[in-house]
Amino acid sequence: MGDPGPPEHRALVERHLPDVRVESLVTVEDGWDSLVLDVNDEWIVRVPRRPQIQETLATEIALLPELAPTLPVPIPGFDVVVRDEASMLVAYRKLHGEPLGAPGDVAVAPGVGAFLAALHSFPVARAAELGLEATDLERWHAGYEEFRAWGRLRAFPLFEAAERKAADEMFEDFFSRSARGFQLAVVHADLGPEHVLCQGPRVTGVIDWGDVRIGDAAIDFAWLLHGLSEAFAAQLLAEYARKGGAVDPDLAERARFYHRLGPWYELHYGLEFDQPQYVESGLAAVRARLPRN
Repeated sequence: MGDPGPPEHRALVERHLPDVRVESLVTVEDGWDSLVLDVNDEWIVRVPRRPQIQETLATEIALLPELAPTLPVPIPGFDVVVRDEASMLVAYRKLHGEPLGAPGDVAVAPGVGAFLAALHSFPVARAAELGLEATDLERWHAGYEEFRAWGRLRAFPLFEAAERKAADEMFEDFFSRSARGFQLAVVHADLGPEHVLCQGPRVTGVIDWGDVRIGDAAIDFAWLLHGLSEAFAAQLLAEYARKGGAVDPDLAERARFYHRLGPWYELHYGLEFDQPQYVESGLAAVRARLPRN
């Protein structure tokens, strides 16, 4: 038998998955947002810890079953859903594969491109009916204006003068591009390496849909275009366009902005929740991604 895990976690699994004999139990996450357990390398159990996370999970529960048949790669399917006044829990069969790592196997790129084309073609109106918050270009743009205002107030005092200038220019370039407009789509919004699973050239799953929303399709290209190789990016965009995805002239540069902005959220978390370790690591990552003249 493998690691049985903490007794309270084991009891939770046995209560909600009574037909599963627990042979190993790995705590994937045990934080403020969620408890996530890997059971027997076969099941994933998720328990949101806060009302806000319960709300996002409720949206996943409504959206993913309808979204899944439209996609060319597997996504989590909730086999067990528990909801009552006191708690919430989901369990689903684990999707297996290795995280897509840098520089990115070019053979995988067409599969990722086909996935994104299918995802971004899902009807926005239907997604809103299923619980995703409706938005428009103006509100999407305004959200980043608000975030820049936070950055100027809280993050800029940590920067040197040249870094503040580079950050301001980064935001201004994005606003000038987004003002030209783009098509809203259903987006995963957190497509980092650990969320795209592969076996050889095949994409075997896309996981962690907690940030799914309606927004700028370019956000799903942030890491894929700017964290992997140029060859991977070229193949990805070619297949995305071939499958009907809209590649507007500013998409790659908006994606670059979202990629650069990624570590700002770690810095935000560290500053707002008094977590010095995240301030330190977030600040280092922000500096590494600031544009260079």
